[in-house]
Amino acid sequence: MIENTIINIFLIIVIILFLIGLIVPMILIKKRGKDPHGTNEGYSLLSKVTFISILFWLIYILLKIIFNEAWGSFWTFNLLLSDFLIITGIITITLGFIFDVLGMISLGINFRIELPKEETELVTSGIYRVMRNPIVFGVFLLVIGTFLMIPDTFTLAALIFNVVTFNSKAIDEERFLLVRFGKKFEEYKSQVGRYFPIPLKISNKKE
Repeated sequence: MIENTIINIFLIIVIILFLIGLIVPMILIKKRGKDPHGTNEGYSLLSKVTFISILFWLIYILLKIIFNEAWGSFWTFNLLLSDFLIITGIITITLGFIFDVLGMISLGINFRIELPKEETELVTSGIYRVMRNPIVFGVFLLVIGTFLMIPDTFTLAALIFNVVTFNSKAIDEERFLLVRFGKKFEEYKSQVGRYFPIPLKISNKKE
């Protein structure tokens, strides 16, 4: 089995990179005189608790690193403990960061934590040519990868919690974009999947 020390070091890097990826864009956007946070007005209750779901994920990773020896294996799915799944988890988390970074770069000054208060542009370039919500998809990969590395009850709960809340947030944001950009967004939505590339047009018809 891969040493816990290696897993812990990787997870510490995950926490640091996630916080940097969240804070740095907000600072840069604020320097441009824009509100990087936005507003949660227009979000459903599920969408409003994405902060809680991601905080739960971060805090549990930190607690697992600090108290790993004392935690024991009571809550662990022992059948899922393997080097293959750990390596798969590392790759999945890395891909999650790549999607998140590409999404933020493509959005540029249009990036917001929640719904924008100011006028913004509809971004359909970069990674947005192949999926409408790369940042949310990146979050899905982060929590899935964490579960593969730490297959226990709490990481499974974090996975489900984040997928449900962030998917709800993506749906609410698309409703907002439809109101703001109208036919332009409707045409874009018909050509590009929410989390999958252009060829998967069946999912677009159902959305």
